Amino acid sequence: MSIEQLKELFGNQDAILELVQLEGGELALRNAGSEQEPLVTIQFNEEVRALLGDQTPVIAQQMIQAALYGLLEKQVNEWQAGVVDEKPQYLS
Repeated sequence: MSIEQLKELFGNQDAILELVQLEGGELALRNAGSEQEPLVTIQFNEEVRALLGDQTPVIAQQMIQAALYGLLEKQVNEWQAGVVDEKPQYLS
């Protein structure tokens, strides 16, 4: 996913995201104040929800943070690969 695709997805570079609980019990990541379809939803079954208790939203947030970190790391690696693959303008 390119930076342009991310900007299109989030609306701009300064996206404010919120983690909300939907009526069905799913946790959803969406642009703050938006009623559009969530960017990500996470659903735990009842057994896991009972095990996690009030830590359920914290675990979901950590899962989303890990996914965003992985995406950013992928972008940096692609950018660095592009820089390395460029021919130098001048040879010393």
